[in-house]
Amino acid sequence: MTTRIRPIPGTDFESLFVLHGGRVRRALERAGLVQDSRLRSGRVAVILAVVTWLPLLILAIVEGVAWGERVEVPLLEDFLPYGQFLVALPVLVWGESIVAQILERTVAELRRSDLLAPEENRELDALLTRFVLRWKGRSMNALLMLLTFAATGLSFWGVREWLSGGWQYVDERLTLPGWWYLLIGMTVLRFLELRWLWRFLLWAWFLSRVARLKLQPRPTHPDRAGGLAYLGATQAGFGVLVFALGVQLSCLVADGFSYQGADLLAFSTYLIAFVLITMVVLLLPLLVFAPKLVQAREEGLVYLSGSGYEGANELESKLRGRWTEDVSADEISGLADFGALYENARWTKPLPLEIRHVFAMVLSAVLPFLPLVFLVVPAQDVVRTLTSLLL
Repeated sequence: MTTRIRPIPGTDFESLFVLHGGRVRRALERAGLVQDSRLRSGRVAVILAVVTWLPLLILAIVEGVAWGERVEVPLLEDFLPYGQFLVALPVLVWGESIVAQILERTVAELRRSDLLAPEENRELDALLTRFVLRWKGRSMNALLMLLTFAATGLSFWGVREWLSGGWQYVDERLTLPGWWYLLIGMTVLRFLELRWLWRFLLWAWFLSRVARLKLQPRPTHPDRAGGLAYLGATQAGFGVLVFALGVQLSCLVADGFSYQGADLLAFSTYLIAFVLITMVVLLLPLLVFAPKLVQAREEGLVYLSGSGYEGANELESKLRGRWTEDVSADEISGLADFGALYENARWTKPLPLEIRHVFAMVLSAVLPFLPLVFLVVPAQDVVRTLTSLLL
């Protein structure tokens, strides 16, 4: 006997991804961080940045490791905390509402369009229900917290080796800002990153299930992706996580170059690998649609070739014969339109996305590393060179 899952109509994906209801939501409402059932992600981002960074600065001043020569790398000269708590963390929080809106529009378009056979709408609602339950499930959120605390505990393993020389570890002990960094700042950041990772995996699962439904992609659609190109925008939205990770990696490279004498060019292989790996990971969930898009393309080309033969033959006969005056502008225009449809089908892509989505993904991976240029070339020289090129 199969268990019926009652669909949840009108799912608000923004509240789904940001709010969990219950005590958490009530606490956020009392703090003025929720308006019209939507999280004020900008305020939350600022609050978390202040909570993680400001006590770090105060404790570093108390310990005497905020600046000066007591340690090799004082707090205010360390690139990594800036990138982690003043850039990556706010971006992850603010990006939640952005990606939630994109997912909301994507699901709404799946429901609205004719891409799914009518009998599959009920199955789509069932999938959305499973999606909601898996995201809001207490067990999964408890697991994310457990993994976060486990990672925090493991960070103390060998802490002397990887923190010596910096503001976190002085005189054979963790400093007060070092404790705050590991216990509070990194715990908050890791939890947000794990939430993003789970969100990405859950969305990939959802796409894999949608691809199994009776999809009806149109090879003649102008987006040349069967009418599914908007799915690429959802994958590009996960570039927020890629950007946040890239910022931290970029700061680590900057620290290595500035304080350990590392060759910046030696990191180029790792940076290229980071960009390529993230691109593959972002595009991988879209591969599930490739078989149906390829099949729709081939079937569409066969149908269009056969259907267009008769009309093209008749028009060509008129143009070659004595009945040229009988050829109307509508006939020529109709054949041209038919040719445009055929071209759309011929160039239908196996992945449902557009070039601008690929560009956005690449940009999210590359952008964090552009400031590294100023470590090698002074900013004044860069500005002078750009000015000379423009003028």
